[in-house]
Amino acid sequence: MAPTFLETSTSKQQHELELKVCDAYQDLLEFEGQDRDELLLLLKDRHARYLQAGLGQLPSGFISLDASRPWICYWVLHGLALLQAPLPSSISSSQVITFLQACQHASGGYGGGPGHLPHLAPTYAAVCALLTLGGAEAYDSIDRAGVWDFLCRMAVPPEQGGGFRMHEGGECDARSCFTALAVASALCLDVPGLVARSGVVDFLRRCQTYEGGLGGEPGNEAHGGYTFCGLAALVLAGCPHALDLQRLLHWAAQRQGWSEGGFNGRTNKLVDGCYSFWQGGVFPLLQELLGVQQPQEELAQQAQHQLGLCGNVATYAPLQPPASWQQQQQQQEELLVPDLPDLSRVLGPLQQAELEAERLNAACDALAEAAIQRHKDDTAAAAATAADTGKPEQAAAETAGQGSAAGEPEVVERDSTQQLLERAQAAEQAAEYADQNVEIATASAAVLYPCSGAPSPQDLYTLLASPAAAAAAAAAGVPDRSSAEGDGSAAGNPLFNPRALQCWLLRACQQLKGGLRDKPGKSADYYHSCYCLSGLSMAQHIAGGGVVGPAQNQLPRVDPLVNVLAGKLQQAKEHFGALPQPGRLG
Repeated sequence: MAPTFLETSTSKQQHELELKVCDAYQDLLEFEGQDRDELLLLLKDRHARYLQAGLGQLPSGFISLDASRPWICYWVLHGLALLQAPLPSSISSSQVITFLQACQHASGGYGGGPGHLPHLAPTYAAVCALLTLGGAEAYDSIDRAGVWDFLCRMAVPPEQGGGFRMHEGGECDARSCFTALAVASALCLDVPGLVARSGVVDFLRRCQTYEGGLGGEPGNEAHGGYTFCGLAALVLAGCPHALDLQRLLHWAAQRQGWSEGGFNGRTNKLVDGCYSFWQGGVFPLLQELLGVQQPQEELAQQAQHQLGLCGNVATYAPLQPPASWQQQQQQQEELLVPDLPDLSRVLGPLQQAELEAERLNAACDALAEAAIQRHKDDTAAAAATAADTGKPEQAAAETAGQGSAAGEPEVVERDSTQQLLERAQAAEQAAEYADQNVEIATASAAVLYPCSGAPSPQDLYTLLASPAAAAAAAAAGVPDRSSAEGDGSAAGNPLFNPRALQCWLLRACQQLKGGLRDKPGKSADYYHSCYCLSGLSMAQHIAGGGVVGPAQNQLPRVDPLVNVLAGKLQQAKEHFGALPQPGRLG
């Protein structure tokens, strides 16, 4: 019997990752209370030392990031701010400010290094780095009028497709729209004027795919980074309901790995620590936008009104996926959400894995027994024929179907002993794979979705990571087990599992010597350190979140739109808001 699935390189990598994470989570099950908290400790001092090294002289291997030097400053400074750690003693804030000033272009905006042409991505990174440093010296170093002129030049008129170019003659995508509006908002520039000039709302509306997420450009595959950028840009523009938010929520919730707890960036891809923010950051925005349920007709009217305010003439309509996709979704919904309140019919990943393992083990045993019995039968038949003919070799050949008295090959309709043994071996491999899945599901259920005793059907709802299933559980009166601490804002369903995300970051993404990484087996880097910490902060502060592990794991809150510390952004807006506008678009 062959395995009941088609193995691909991706499925193999996924299974290998699940086994690695399973080992990390099983370690937690051996300890309780304070001992378990120690295994979930955020290694702040080690991560701070790792990040502090990024502001000095970097090794030659970093030459590929020569055009991303403001990004390195931002990743390091933001990471240190989250850890509430100081700059290294050898580097002063003035030195960082001086370097970023050297990256500022005379025509406005920032380049990827001194002397580089201005580009929206390093402009966003440089501004965020300076806001993170804070203070008059950092604020005054920003040529606000030059930045405004640069943003205006990058705006693409609606009649040309809308959006923003990354640089002169460059590409237009969801990243450029986000970085332009985030910088304009942080510096208290004329965001409504930019929105009207650029046609950004209609451009981003066309980036939403039938899955629900957003691609980088219209027609591209839904992607976590572009989805955050697109949604955040529309929130900054004041037009978030130009998107089908319910479908976006469904797609984003499906990106959280049920066994790992982290997020992936696209369908059928591996989880990655950086998506803790790029995907996880979507949920605070959606939680705010969907906090009050509105009828679909009201959402459509609101979106149409917003599109009109933003100078677009596009007509809003909820996206309609292909009929085949709709049918598949309906079948999945029927499977995941049974008739209520009969919750006992729900089969979560743990139950499915156990049933599959039981079936394959039984098949393996049956095939092995059949092979042994077939061998016994063939041996007995050969012995009997030999006794009748007195020719053991000829009898054995005839019994095995290799020849007959007439010299013709015998047609054998049943499986040979060798075939049965091969099938038994394949079934044994499949059963071993299924047993590993049971082990993975058991560890994940106990660590990421804790409850008393074995998981109940109600707890299995959380394993499904489906908004529809969560809604069905709520309708059936399943109690909400999530903490209501977090920010102190409206408590409720956080739309994803923040506990699972924190377990993933603390157990799978920390490098013991310092720094955070993509996933187990990868090395730490400044980029992942920054966005893993941002995602951890988001998961702690979202309504329904709370801190996993010891209390000292608490991080300050990041602004979910710009991704700098909320307090730092507020200080900057108080400063820039008191200044006159460098120019307004008519």
